[in-house]
Amino acid sequence: MRNGSYETLAVETVIEKLPESRDYLREARIDSTNRMSLREAAMAVSVESDELLAQIEARMRRQARRSVERVASDVTTKAEVLV
Repeated sequence: MRNGSYETLAVETVIEKLPESRDYLREARIDSTNRMSLREAAMAVSVESDELLAQIEARMRRQARRSVERVASDVTTKAEVLV
């Protein structure tokens, strides 16, 4: 994730590009309809924008890993049924 490019975007634009970020931004008390840049919104709630983006990226990675694990589990279950 290139932090510099997301920092300058409006919060609602970041959410459009990274829908997974909505929940984390809500937890950080950043309004999803905010027209401020992500950097400005982060400063308003005393959070570093780099840290905010790192947390969003970490959540996205965890969600992706869980999805892969779920699919792998489904494939294994279906393979067992076929045997």
